[in-house]
Amino acid sequence: MTAYFGDSSALVKWYISETGSAWVQQITDPQTGNLLFIARITWVEVISAFARRQREGSLTFADVAQVIQEFRDFNTQYQVIELEN
Repeated sequence: MTAYFGDSSALVKWYISETGSAWVQQITDPQTGNLLFIARITWVEVISAFARRQREGSLTFADVAQVIQEFRDFNTQYQVIELEN
């Protein structure tokens, strides 16, 4: 078991296929038993990235709605931590 901290760019790769997606999906596979930590602010950053992709035309409204629905349970998929100064 290994612990990983996923920033927003890594999490986007889990939901949207792009360079690096296979590696992110491999380490986040529940069968690995890896601990996956994200910052609470990651929710906002990932949703923003999905919206940007829609504005740029690489995702449709339906695509964004689907990935947001999948990401909605981030509190159960990841260990959410608070970051302080």
